[in-house]
Parts: sequence; C-alpha cells; structure tokens
Amino acid sequence: MKALVAALLAIAMNGSWAGLGSTPANLGPRMLAAQNISGSTGLATYTDVQKKLESGTVVHEYVDAQGTVFAVSWSGPYLPDLKEILGSHFDTLVAHAGNARRGGRSPLVLKQPDLMIVSGGHMGAFEGHAWLPAKLPAGFKPGNIK
Repeated sequence: MKALVAALLAIAMNGSWAGLGSTPANLGPRMLAAQNISGSTGLATYTDVQKKLESGTVVHEYVDAQGTVFAVSWSGPYLPDLKEILGSHFDTLVAHAGNARRGGRSPLVLKQPDLMIVSGGHMGAFEGHAWLPAKLPAGFKPGNIK
C-alpha cells in the first residue's frame, strides 16, 4: 500500500490527471498544487488526489488501490476541463445535457446505473461530482465525495 501511495504522489507531482474510470494521465501546466490524502471509510481504502488549478478551482480524484479513478469532484470559480476529468464519460454528459430540461440554476443531474454526475453553479461558483457506482470500493459511499 505504501508503494501505491508513493507512486500516486510521484504521478501527482508530475502534473498528472485522470479521466473517470481510467488511470492518471498528464494534465500539463494548469495545475498549481497537488496533495494526496490516503483515506479509509470502513473497508474502503483509497487515495484522494486534491489538485488546485491556476483558475482557483479545486479538483479531487478518488483513486482505488488498483490506481483507477472511481470518483471526481470539482469546486471553484471556473469549470475545469470536464472532458479531461470525466474522460470517456464526457460524451454521455454532453448527450444528456442536450436532452435535459432544466430551469434557472438547477443542477444538471445524470443518473444511470453505471454513471452518476451532478454539476451546477454559476459564473464564479461551480461545483460538481461524478462517480462510477460499480467501481466504488467496498464501504465507500457517494457522501464521502467532497
């Protein structure tokens, strides 16, 4: 387990980024800082990779013991690049957003058996989170996502 945490820390310090359901990939220079927090909720063991972007937005990637991102969240004055954060699930969000009927400032909510995404806010205050229900480690609850 120590080796996994050390590897994730090394990847994070190199500007890594991951799409939901994948392993870390390169984000580039838009990240100011990264912090790894190993967590445990009951039986669930995971790493919360917290990243602060130049825009001031904070992104959390929740990585399981196998190195797969099973959940992500974001909060800040600007939306992060959701295509990078959601990876292959971004197209599902776009298709859903095109069909969704929302009013005012209602959050965009996508609920599918294999994918959950909630994104909302307004200029200067965006937030959201997404997770893969089947990939959540045993004992990890969606309420644990910051």
